[in-house]
Amino acid sequence: MKKPSYLSELKKDAVAWSREDRNIFIRLPLLVYGIFLLWKVAFYPELFTPFDFLNLGIHELGHIVCMPFGEWIGIAGGSIAQVMAPLFGSWQFLRQRDYYGFAFTFAWLGESLGNLSVYIGDARKQKLPLANLFGGDPIHDWNYLLSHANRLNSDIFFASRVQIIGLLFVILFLWLGVWLLWNMRKN
Repeated sequence: MKKPSYLSELKKDAVAWSREDRNIFIRLPLLVYGIFLLWKVAFYPELFTPFDFLNLGIHELGHIVCMPFGEWIGIAGGSIAQVMAPLFGSWQFLRQRDYYGFAFTFAWLGESLGNLSVYIGDARKQKLPLANLFGGDPIHDWNYLLSHANRLNSDIFFASRVQIIGLLFVILFLWLGVWLLWNMRKN
């Protein structure tokens, strides 16, 4: 007899969790926000939402945390932190067995990647206003990172790929969110 896979066990537990007297109406606004994020990431990733203040704060904290590891990692640390925070949130919600929260972190990751795609796409032009924590002339992270990798002329290519990945994460949330709400409805 074949042993059940981790994913099939996770699915079974998510269905059981959904049927434990969960309130659909408390979670529905996040699904509506996910639909807005799909539109935002697809067509207006530069649109700044309240969630982006959190992303910006995490981005800047990432620079500070990664500074001791050298200049390149210190500069990349902002974007690394901006991507890792939603993934850490996913892990935390999964540990707590909150499958809807787990699913929503994919929307957060998608929005964060959409925001990051705008920053990457600005690497050559450097038109975006930059946060400057320490005074002096601010460094455009992606101009620095892509220049050092001899890929500055690929900024738009990388930006579009990051935007597409962000869209896929928002779609993943919407799919999981609808599936979980559907299972809650069956209760």
